[in-house]
Amino acid sequence: MVRERVGDWRLAWRFALAGLIAGMLVTAFGYFGVINRSFDAAQDQLFPAPSADPRITLVAIDQRSNDSLGAYPWLNSYHAKVINYLASLHPKVILFDVVLDHLTFNDPENPTENTDAELTSAIKSAGNVVLVCTADDAPRPEFAAVAAAVGERGFSIPDAADSIRGVELRPKNTCPENEAQEPAFMQALRISQGISSALSINPAGTEATFGSHHIPLVGNQMLINFTKGGSPTCPYVDALNASCPHPEVITNHIVVIGTKLIDAGDVYSQAVSFPHDKSLCPAARQKCMLDNQNYGYRIMGDAISTVLSTCCRSGTECCSPPSSCSPTSPSSSCSDRTAI
Repeated sequence: MVRERVGDWRLAWRFALAGLIAGMLVTAFGYFGVINRSFDAAQDQLFPAPSADPRITLVAIDQRSNDSLGAYPWLNSYHAKVINYLASLHPKVILFDVVLDHLTFNDPENPTENTDAELTSAIKSAGNVVLVCTADDAPRPEFAAVAAAVGERGFSIPDAADSIRGVELRPKNTCPENEAQEPAFMQALRISQGISSALSINPAGTEATFGSHHIPLVGNQMLINFTKGGSPTCPYVDALNASCPHPEVITNHIVVIGTKLIDAGDVYSQAVSFPHDKSLCPAARQKCMLDNQNYGYRIMGDAISTVLSTCCRSGTECCSPPSSCSPTSPSSSCSDRTAI
C-alpha cells in the first residue's frame, strides 16, 4: 500500500514537471513568434481571396519579354515605346512600378538615339504617368520632373507569419520627390478618380478619408484585401510592339507596369495564398515561388482594388464598378468584393 502511494506521488511530480516544461516552451515560442507565425498563417486560410478587380490591368515585364528582348533591365527607349503605346489607348492612369533611377544614354545599335530623352518625352506627353520611389531609391530628376506624380512603392513590415498585410497611407520614410508623402497607388487613384482633396486620418487612427472613400485602418495601416489573381494582363514585349492582345482592357483602365521576373527580386510573401499559373515562374523553374508569394506590382494592384472597394458615406453602396459609389447601402466598408 505504501509502495502504491509513493509511486503515485512520483508519477504526479513527473506530470507536474512535464506541464511546467510544456508551459515554458509555449511561452518561449510565443515570445519568439513561432506560435504566432503558425496561428496567423492558419487564420489566413479561413478567408478566401476575392476575384481580381477588372478595372485594373497589368503590364508584366515577364519571362517571355525577357527571352525576347534580352536580359532585363533594358534601355529607357523601350520604356518610352511602351508608355507611348499605352497612352495612345487612353488609360486613366499608368503606374510605372519600377524605379527609373538610371540613364541608359544612346542605343548601341543606333548611336543617334537618345534613349533618356525619349523616355522623358513619353512620360511628359502621356501626362498621367505615376513613378515610384523608396527612401533609398528615387527616379532620375529628368523623369520625376515630368511625371504626373511620384509616390512610395514600399509595403508594411512583414508580420509574425512573415507576410505583408498592409501599407501605411502616410509613409514615414520616402523620397523627397514624393511631395504628397503618399503611396504611389494612392497617387494613381487621385489621377484616375480626379481626387484633389487631402488624405485625412481621424484622431483615433482607425479610418482614412480619401475623396469619397472611407478606408478602415488597423495599426495606422490599410490592410490589403488580396485577390486570387487573374487580372487582365499584357506582356511588356507585346506593349513594346504595340500589340496587346486585348487593347480594350487598357482604355479607361488603371494600368500598373511591373516586374514579373523571379530574379528581379520584387517578390513578397502575402497574407493569402492564390492559384499560381505557369507565367509566374520560368519554364525550367516552375516551383520558384510558394503559393503565398507574389510580385510587388500585383500587390500594388490589390492595394488599388482595396481602396476602390471601400464605401462612401452612409447611404451609399460599395463594390460597384465602374463608379465608386451609388446610394443604396448604409455600409461603411467592404470586406468581400465579389460584386466587382
